[in-house]
Amino acid sequence: MRACQPARLISSPLDAEALIDQPNAIQRLLNPLLDLAKTSDYLVGGSVGRFLVRRNVFQIPRFVFMGPTGGGDTIRLGIFAGLHGNDQAGAEALVAFLKELEAVPQVARNYHIHAYPICNPVDFAARTQGNAAGEDLAQQFWSRSSRPEVYYLERELGVLRFHGVISLLPANQSEGFLVETKSAVLDRALAQPAMQATQRFLPGNMANKEPLTGLPRALPNAEMRDFLTATEELNPPPFELHIGIPKQSPQPSQIHGIIGALKSILDSYRNLLSIGQNL
Repeated sequence: MRACQPARLISSPLDAEALIDQPNAIQRLLNPLLDLAKTSDYLVGGSVGRFLVRRNVFQIPRFVFMGPTGGGDTIRLGIFAGLHGNDQAGAEALVAFLKELEAVPQVARNYHIHAYPICNPVDFAARTQGNAAGEDLAQQFWSRSSRPEVYYLERELGVLRFHGVISLLPANQSEGFLVETKSAVLDRALAQPAMQATQRFLPGNMANKEPLTGLPRALPNAEMRDFLTATEELNPPPFELHIGIPKQSPQPSQIHGIIGALKSILDSYRNLLSIGQNL
């Protein structure tokens, strides 16, 4: 299956009734957002695709937060979480992030944020790392994978043409937050401020360690694999950032650190574009 055909989005409404056949873990996470979307002027909930696994129907949810306009072009940003079924913190943080945007919409001024909190719903429910076929979903993109999760998410990337994409991934060997990017410019402009935003959420015994062992840090890495954008079908390609979540820190620290990083990236990228337009 390929992503950029058909050249339209197939989306269906998502509500509590539509989730009735979904596992309890998914319902508990998404129902508060669905309730919020009913009365929100900014938030819309939907499903980008349905697929069958062992006679069970699963959906990939997508929430779009359309921030207020304030001059300048609209920035389309995709944020992907729950690629690994055992990464509960990334999914919960993305849901909490959307709730905070609803409370203070100006944080997302000029943004259309497409949030995918559960990219791997089968194994999110089972809390296992791979997908239903035992494969790491993050390694399946743009490789002619037949997995339905990959097909639907590739289609989103191909049709929506994001300016930037962010993935939330576990950093199992790190005690601090990480951000990976290939670009030295993005490292300075986005990653480093985001890391500073996460630092205050780490427990004191982690935040006080030497930088090489514990402090949050940005990693401009030319060898990094841009798995969400690694295709010539996305032209021009969006920027890609990976936020690594320190699994050794308490879950509240993980969630609040992710939210702090995402808010920082929104602000920093908007400022970066403004500077470029004024040159």
